[in-house]
Order: sequence, then structure tokens, then C-alpha cells
Amino acid sequence: MRRASRPVYHEGMIRAFGVLTLLATLHGVARAETGTDADVAAAVRFEALATMGDRARAAGRLQEAAIAYGQALEVRNDPLVAGRLGVLLVELGTPEQAPELLLAAIQRATQASTAERRAFFRAFEAAQAQGAWIEVVVSHAGASVLLDGVARNRAGRSAFYVFVLAGKHEIKASLAGYQDAVVTFEAESKKDRPVYVTLVPLPEAEPVEAIAPAVAEAGPMKIQRTVVADEGQLPKQEDPYAYPDTDPRTAGHERKSGLRGSIYAGPVVVFGVATWSPAVGPVFGLSLRPNENVSIGLEGRAAWVPAGVGGEPIDAMTAGGILSVCGHYRWAFGCALGHVGVIKIDFSTETFTSRSDTFVMPGIGGRLGVRFVPSPSFAVQAAIDVLGLSRGIRVGVEDTVVSETPPLMVGTSITGSWEF
Repeated sequence: MRRASRPVYHEGMIRAFGVLTLLATLHGVARAETGTDADVAAAVRFEALATMGDRARAAGRLQEAAIAYGQALEVRNDPLVAGRLGVLLVELGTPEQAPELLLAAIQRATQASTAERRAFFRAFEAAQAQGAWIEVVVSHAGASVLLDGVARNRAGRSAFYVFVLAGKHEIKASLAGYQDAVVTFEAESKKDRPVYVTLVPLPEAEPVEAIAPAVAEAGPMKIQRTVVADEGQLPKQEDPYAYPDTDPRTAGHERKSGLRGSIYAGPVVVFGVATWSPAVGPVFGLSLRPNENVSIGLEGRAAWVPAGVGGEPIDAMTAGGILSVCGHYRWAFGCALGHVGVIKIDFSTETFTSRSDTFVMPGIGGRLGVRFVPSPSFAVQAAIDVLGLSRGIRVGVEDTVVSETPPLMVGTSITGSWEF
């Protein structure tokens, strides 16, 4: 004879039911009690949700744990819980919100263990590899911003950072008195960039002429007219974006897209022209920039040693061309150089037998420099370059070596350029 089967209840189900019952009770109490009691109820609710998340995560129920952690963060913004939720989002393959959560945990979750902090760092790197940080710059503070339809910038800041996955995104900003602005942009993995959103004021209404009531007077009835004008613009301190930008340091500094170029010239000082005494001369060139980070340049330069070689009446000079491929980051840049030129040495006819030697000197090297743009059409840059040549130079008089230089030439220059 069979025995009647008894229902079996999982221990986790019983605990979850108990926690949910407690949460429902606390929620009702919080609404009915004073502010202090509500704070206590919120603290208990947060701890219960965080504990549910920890148990679900330990049991391998990642989605259930993520939901519990998310509900806990709605009650209180805790960096440790934020970090645990960020790790789960990466493991679940939905890392878009993970970097912001993990960054808060890395900076402020001091109670996290060493192993857990390492997990935060690993998840942060894995999430960042799938997208980029975007600096949203809004022309007016207080605007509401939607990123892909989701509200951001609740604090109403004029600039804030947000992490997005690689791909196309849309930003919509709105503010009372201004037309809605919509900007679409393409995000690339590991390529942080700013996105500028400009709000344009709505057209101002035309002044309205209002007819005042007639005034009873002796004689013909007269009609008085009153013109109602607008209130005028706010002071510049209250609405600076409503006024044109007249600051020469910022006017016209908007980033240009597409191919750009510059023509530059200036003085150059070269060491290693058959002597380590400085050689001085001019440099001029042309540079093309297909984008903000790369430029290709071609320049010519010449320099003469004014002090002679080794204290003797021996003249030395160099002339040649340099091809450069440069990478730019903000105000700094570095270049790979290719050089083709000559070094010419002339012995004074007053002291020596007339003689002139010319050496062809191909070489390669590198350049480091800084670049400043005080106005949209003018830039100043300073650079130092090192060139390895095909051979060194030895200058001698009879059996005496006057000067000897290795196959190396060092130059430094300051140039001004016209941007187009």
C-alpha cells in the first residue's frame, strides 16, 4: 500500500518568503511612522535585499542576485553593493552600466576585501574594453538629458561623464525656453571623446500692441495706445550662453573635422654638424592632419656653424629635408623622422689650401614637442629631434684631428604656423 506523499519545501524558498513578508511589513510601517522610523525601516530593508543578493550570488542564481542588488541600491547608494552588481552585470553580458558602478566601488568601497577589490578591477577592465567614456557637454546648465531614451544628468550639470557600449547612440537635451537639441554619435571601443550639445533659444515673440480703454474727455474721443514690450535679455552673469563669445581665447576654437593643414617657419639650432658647436639657421615646412591625432609633414632646414670647427677657420653647414609622421595627444606630440641632406665643410683659403667637402647624409630619428593654439588660425610649437645618420664626420688638419662627431645630429626649433 502506497503512502501519501508530503510536500517538500526548499529552505531557500522558506527564507525568501520570510524576507519578502518582512519587507512588506516594514514598507507599510515606514509609510505610517515618523521620519526616524522610516529611516530604520529603510536600513532594515536595504540589509535584507543585500543579504538576498549575496545568497543568490553564492548559489549561482546571478539574475536573481542582480535584481536584489538593484533594489537595494534604490533604497541606499552603497559602493560595495554597487561593485557586486557591476561584477554580475559583466558576467551576465550586460556591461553598459557596470563601469560606473565599479568605479564607485573601486573609489569608495573601503570595506571590500582584497580579493573582492581585485574582482572589481578585473570586471572594470573587461567592461571598459567593450565601450568608451563619453563627456556630454551641454551648452546650458539645468537641461534634462536623455541618452538612448533613458534620463541622465538628474543634477542638471552642464557637463558629465557616462559610459556607453560601442555603436550608435542618441542624446536629446531639453530646457524651457530653448529648442530641443538632438545629437547622434558613434562610440568606438576604448576611444573616449566629448559630445557637444548646443541648445538654441526659441524665437522671441514680436511686441504686442494693446489698446487701452477709451478715456472720456470733453471734445472728440481719444484712443490711447500702450505698447507692451518683452522683458529683454537676462544679464550675462545669469545666462552667459545667450551672448556671443567675444573672448579671443575661446572664440572660434570649435573642433574642425576633415583634412586640415598648416604652413610653419622659425629658427632652428642643430648640434653635430661636423662639431658640437651649435649651428643656427631657418626651418620651414608644410603639415597635413587627416584627423585630430595624426599629422604628416615635410620640412626643409639649413644651419651654419658661426664659430668655426674646432676653433679653426673652417666653415661647416647642413641642409636637407625631413619627412615626419606624428601622433598628437592634446598639446603634446611625437614623430618618426626620415632625413635626406648634406653636411658641407669649407676650409678657409686664407689659411689652408682651397678645399670643400660635401657629404650626403641620409638618416632616421624621432621628435618630441609641445604645441599651443592661441587662436584658430595660428599655432606655436617647440620641438627637439634626434637623427641617426649614415656615418660620422672627422675633420683634420694634416695629422691633427680638429673635430670628430658620431653619426648623430640633434636639433631644436621654435616655429609659428598658419592654420588652414
